Amino acid sequence: MNKSCLPILLLLGLLLSGCDAAPEKEGESTTKNEVSMEKHYVFVGTYTRKEGHVDGKAKGIYVLQWEESQASLSTLDTLTGLPNPSYINLHPDGKYLYAANELADGSEEVLGQVSAFSIDPVNRSYQQLSNVSAMGDAPCHVAVLGDKSHAVVANYVDGNVAVLPINSDGSLGEAVAEGQHEGKGPNEGRQAGPHAHMVYPFPNSNSAFLAVDLGIDQIVHYEWDQAEQKLSEVARTAITAGAGPRHLDFHPSSNHLYVLSELNHTVEVFEYKSVDAAFERKQVISTLSEGSSAVSYPAAIKVHPNGKFLYASNRGSTEEENSIAIFLIDGQSGELAFQRVVHTGGNFPRDFEITPSGNFLLAANQNSGNIVVFKIDAESGDLTETGTDFAIPTPVCLKFLSI
Repeated sequence: MNKSCLPILLLLGLLLSGCDAAPEKEGESTTKNEVSMEKHYVFVGTYTRKEGHVDGKAKGIYVLQWEESQASLSTLDTLTGLPNPSYINLHPDGKYLYAANELADGSEEVLGQVSAFSIDPVNRSYQQLSNVSAMGDAPCHVAVLGDKSHAVVANYVDGNVAVLPINSDGSLGEAVAEGQHEGKGPNEGRQAGPHAHMVYPFPNSNSAFLAVDLGIDQIVHYEWDQAEQKLSEVARTAITAGAGPRHLDFHPSSNHLYVLSELNHTVEVFEYKSVDAAFERKQVISTLSEGSSAVSYPAAIKVHPNGKFLYASNRGSTEEENSIAIFLIDGQSGELAFQRVVHTGGNFPRDFEITPSGNFLLAANQNSGNIVVFKIDAESGDLTETGTDFAIPTPVCLKFLSI
């Protein structure tokens, strides 16, 4: 062999052998074990200005990166220019983000809005696509229907819901239908009229959704008829009088629904058969320990992806009142067994989210301006602080996106 070829052959052999010829690129695995190369992003909705119920200090929607191996967060970008993009949601395709801009001054001239963005966090590219009227004051929740053709929004002050078409580019069109709630509840201070607080697509349906109304103690069942462009109320489910239902979540594998109420700090468990029939109540249980004298105003509720645990956030002034309540879910009846409350490491936990892996829970403390990360015990569902306490101004809503 020609000796002049040896250096070339040696270099070729080194490259093909996989030896440490060069340092690994940032973000690549440093072990030979097969690992997921998914990137995980967290979008954070916030309050950006002072309102009657909050001193908003944020700049907009924050884009964070989640590192599972270190249970850590870091800021990538901020989508600015929107007033109070409090509650946000992602299009199922992961390419668009919708934000309820929570505006309310009691006038017909200034209504809340819903904004749409195209998002590409990998390349750090974001573009606002549209900004349309929510058809009511203080929009506080937005969701995408099952067939991805329309978004729906809940307006708290006006107590109504609106249906917004999703265009081919992900932007939103002007509202094509509205559902106005009527009535009141026994709590004169908080239930003098209807207050739609959440909209949630009905499981395995292209067009049905539920609207949670705090003011009238009702879950309103809706069906959207795309062909007729018509929104119809098809049923209602009554919540305990004066409870003030706020948010709900479905069990991932059984016909059970969990409704969190703000005014009496309870979770009500329901069994359902179809969207056009009222749900059957199975249980009412407190989000605080038995005999507690704490005063709490729960905000968010989530069923763990494994269907074994349920979590609900309490808001107040003490450690017990600023907490995550942990429940075990009975695999047969769907009913809950209270375990304990865990302090969220901050003040007024408005929302929390479970990581896509199911291994961690991130609690967003609105008034103390921080997100605290907890490890979830896979056997008991218990929560343990990881030491990650991430500062972010007046956080409201968390949404994960994995790419």
